[in-house]
Amino acid sequence: MDARPALDGIRVLDFTQNLPGPWATLVLASLGAEVIKVEPPAGDTARLTPELFEIVNAGKRSVMLDLKRDEEVARLHGLLGEVDVVVEGFRPGVMTRLGCDAAQVRARHPRLVYCSISGYGQSGPHATHPGHDLNFQALTGVCDLSRDREQHPLGAALPIADLSAAATAVSAILAALFARERHGVGATLDVAMVDTLLAWSHAWADGLTPRDTRLSETLSRVVGPRAGAAGLAGAAAGRLSRWLEGPGAAARVDAFGRGLRRTAIYRRLARLRLYALPHYGLFRTRDDRWLSIAIVDEDKFWRALCRGLALPAVAGVPLPLRFVGASALRAMVARAVRRESLAHWLAHFDREQVPVAPVLRIADALADPQLAFRTAGVLSGAPVSLTHRPLGPAPRLGEHTVALLGARDY
Repeated sequence: MDARPALDGIRVLDFTQNLPGPWATLVLASLGAEVIKVEPPAGDTARLTPELFEIVNAGKRSVMLDLKRDEEVARLHGLLGEVDVVVEGFRPGVMTRLGCDAAQVRARHPRLVYCSISGYGQSGPHATHPGHDLNFQALTGVCDLSRDREQHPLGAALPIADLSAAATAVSAILAALFARERHGVGATLDVAMVDTLLAWSHAWADGLTPRDTRLSETLSRVVGPRAGAAGLAGAAAGRLSRWLEGPGAAARVDAFGRGLRRTAIYRRLARLRLYALPHYGLFRTRDDRWLSIAIVDEDKFWRALCRGLALPAVAGVPLPLRFVGASALRAMVARAVRRESLAHWLAHFDREQVPVAPVLRIADALADPQLAFRTAGVLSGAPVSLTHRPLGPAPRLGEHTVALLGARDY
């Protein structure tokens, strides 16, 4: 019996950070592949959460390259000729600027399997738009499928967009490696989180249409509404709100933040407790629609959000204080979002490149410009394809018995 791992001898060059890509390459490593993790001089941002980093990067090898330097990019090109699989998770366009996108690399190495994992995919009108897990859940109907006692949409605590994309990437990479053994050529794989979630939510919603809401209502009565944020309560929240909004607030915030800006511990907290942040959640708009805002630890997005919401006094609030004052700040954000329509905020924050997305029902999701571009009206089959061939309908019972088994007696 051959005791060698299934992917023994397969080498993977991993450019990914945080969760979706590293989880995918972790699975490949567990199947026996050698995974070479390429990190910038500052390291994978997931190193700010050492526990998570240790889990999703177990057994990998790390190479540090500063890809802003031409000589380091040249070294990278040397590595590309020595591997079987490339997995990258940059925004579309980054690898092109480095001369390392799928078209350029596979022109030199046609047997390579090149997998790109991104939020919105490599093509479409919103391909380069920033986003996080909650945005992708909102856009694809996932938040609409889970509602609290008041029928408000909910985001999943588990980062299902990240993990579902990772699972899709693994299955696609394995299929591409198998096809390469048979046909001698590699593949280019475009794995988008919205594609995977839309396929899942569409299948689930269609399979239960008309939707039976009694189960979700029963669960809501038992579990109760989900708390969106952890923060101060009662009088403490009131005092903090006055501290943030009263005279001299900007100066107080700036003085408080100067001693904290260089520390990394609060960024670790942000990644561990996303829903404890005042800028990660679902917010109701003037027209009773819902806007998902998914800012993690990116100060530039927080400042842009505050500009758009006309909250200049709190734009400089550092992340530690945004944690401590989550209830007060979330209330301020909620009041501001409530003043305008969903369409207004989407147009405004699209220009500002802030990670927001609408909470859509499944039927509406299919009409979204990005999702419509990606699916082209076809949702049957896996959310990533090596041939782009749509699958046929599910079979009738015994439909192919004669074709496959013939009329023979056994």
